[in-house]
Amino acid sequence: MASDAGVGPDRDAGARGGLAKLRTLELGRFLAATIIVLTHLIPWVNKLAAPGTDPLLGGWGSPGAFGVTYFFVLSGFVMMTAHHRDWGDAAAVPRFWWRRLCRIYPTYWLALLIPVYYLHSTLAPGSLPQMYLLSPWHDKDLIPAAWSLRHELVFYFFFGLALMPRVGRPILALWIGATLWRWVPWPALDMLRLPHPIWLNHVVETYLGERLFSYFNFYFIAGLAAGWIFLKHRPGLRASLALVALGVVTILATLPEIDWGKGYGTPAMMMRMSVLFAVTLLGLAALERHGMLRLGRFADRAGALSYPLYILHMPVLLALELNLPPFTVGGWALHGLFLAGLLLFYAAALLVSVTFDQPTQRALRALGRYLGRLVARPTADSLSREAAAPQPPSF
Repeated sequence: MASDAGVGPDRDAGARGGLAKLRTLELGRFLAATIIVLTHLIPWVNKLAAPGTDPLLGGWGSPGAFGVTYFFVLSGFVMMTAHHRDWGDAAAVPRFWWRRLCRIYPTYWLALLIPVYYLHSTLAPGSLPQMYLLSPWHDKDLIPAAWSLRHELVFYFFFGLALMPRVGRPILALWIGATLWRWVPWPALDMLRLPHPIWLNHVVETYLGERLFSYFNFYFIAGLAAGWIFLKHRPGLRASLALVALGVVTILATLPEIDWGKGYGTPAMMMRMSVLFAVTLLGLAALERHGMLRLGRFADRAGALSYPLYILHMPVLLALELNLPPFTVGGWALHGLFLAGLLLFYAAALLVSVTFDQPTQRALRALGRYLGRLVARPTADSLSREAAAPQPPSF
């Protein structure tokens, strides 16, 4: 996304819920990020092909929409499984938001330095703060993947509210209900004898902005549902195999309707794909829990690269395009250029992950814990008032 999505890719699986990290999903994050990288790298390499040279990989276009779909569904799944013990805990709300902001912003800001350096003279006044803040009401970005991060932030906002005691779950239900009401086809609403969301569309389009109740929310909602099922009604081994088979076969059968994964389709199609990806992800997670899928620590390391890879590859590609002299290549040199570009992106993601992304996250989370202890620490006045208060009799 991000993803973008973006996503946004998440590292909190099992952080508080007592669940071990699901390495199958970690590897999936890396593969999804790679698919999105290929979506941008292949056309760039093909532009450098010498006259008469066949396009790279026969002109195959990477299904980039698949990568974003996976990231969004995974975000919903991970939020549910990692924070299911935080429901009703008011103190968990600021902690959750702080961790989400620490996850998204530092590496995004680092990546944004590259296009700002080269393109600052083209920026409209006042646009840069909105880019840095990832405002949901801003659409012009220097990093294409930033659009998915805006959707991630909207989801994190509502999920954080959902952790509040008493009012949290109704807020989440209203957000889900409003999103579905906006995008369920009107004939289906007529069959259910539900009114058309004309006034809601007007309010959203006029005051709130499309992202708050976007059809991309279907992916997060489906991920939440899959995470809840995983926690409460984990499928057995045979059911897990059936879920994976059903999801994969149905997704493959749907490919011609969504331009072979390069597009998202209509809102109704996005609803369908969100369910199919959630079913597949649920089956994979359950298979790993049953011991059918065993991946080593490589999957963890690959998953850690996914967000830097996702957010950095386009700024690096921009720097290459603006600094390399004009040239063309043909034959196997074209494939060599493609491989060199892919390895460069992996190396940049690894460097940023090891030297900046992970250390910065650890430092900021430690800062968050320290500030949380300061806020929770009793003051001298509160201790004196507690000591002076009448004490109940002891038995």
